[in-house]
Amino acid sequence: MSALILAVACSSHPARHADAGSVIDLSSENLPKVAAEYRTAREGEGHEHHDTIADDVTWRFWRNGQQIVIERPQLGLGELWQRDGKAIIHRKLYHADRRAIEFQEDDLRMLDTKPSWQQLALLVDEKVLEQLTAGNVEWSDNHPVREYQGKIGDSQWHIVIRMDLGLPVLIDREQDGVFEHTELLNAYELNAAPWQPTPTNGYDIIDYADLGDKEYDPFVIKVQAQMGHDHHH
Repeated sequence: MSALILAVACSSHPARHADAGSVIDLSSENLPKVAAEYRTAREGEGHEHHDTIADDVTWRFWRNGQQIVIERPQLGLGELWQRDGKAIIHRKLYHADRRAIEFQEDDLRMLDTKPSWQQLALLVDEKVLEQLTAGNVEWSDNHPVREYQGKIGDSQWHIVIRMDLGLPVLIDREQDGVFEHTELLNAYELNAAPWQPTPTNGYDIIDYADLGDKEYDPFVIKVQAQMGHDHHH
């Protein structure tokens, strides 16, 4: 755990309450335009711990009002989320292959993987926050933060959010013997970020609904295996 996180989560000096003028509404449709870098680490063995995400991975996040991009540079993978009115479109980006798979809203609903825009924008499900015990908004390292803690089902949560940006500083979750720790490494205003999303101009974009027509494409076979489907799906 970094010194920053320790200072935020376990501060031993008296924290002062944050000025309401610097605190944003986490339910706002227009959260600040930001870029951020995170590290997620996992420890322990769980029955469902068989995915392609590395046990310790650094990833990046860009957010504006209409688009969210997440990239895992170590894995050459990315995600693009766009909203058009109330509709959400999702692309899984495979940078090494210069290809992408696009999911329309109906696809996401059918797969039961359709998140709310707010969940994507906050990196935390707002329904989780509603069920946790929220502390007061306080200052730490010159930023207003709020701490959320509690147990939901068999998951123990500890979340700290920067209330001026609407970004988590810390997300700890323990479930079935697996401990997942995500910490904010860097945060920037969007136009001041030192790195930008990987350009995807010229990528071959495959509609999710058309994957069945490409069952012998080596890329599609590989991707479906990663997604938990075989090529007969």
